[in-house]
Amino acid sequence: MPTQDQIARNQKMPFDVNEMFKGQPETQAALASEIAKLRDEIAALRAELAPVPSLIVTGRQALDEFKRLAHADA
Repeated sequence: MPTQDQIARNQKMPFDVNEMFKGQPETQAALASEIAKLRDEIAALRAELAPVPSLIVTGRQALDEFKRLAHADA
């Protein structure tokens, strides 16, 4: 099992992303565009995974709703 120090060392980036793209505006714009697209995809996935609210009825309300639906076809 790795120690906390070993975990911290492995999680550090070997380079600075900002430093890598310094002075390259077209690359920065492309990177920003790609990040925006990924954010949109993540937002869409989160929306799809959101639980659907449902209405739960019990007791008298359930019986009344059943009668209403049963007589709607007639």
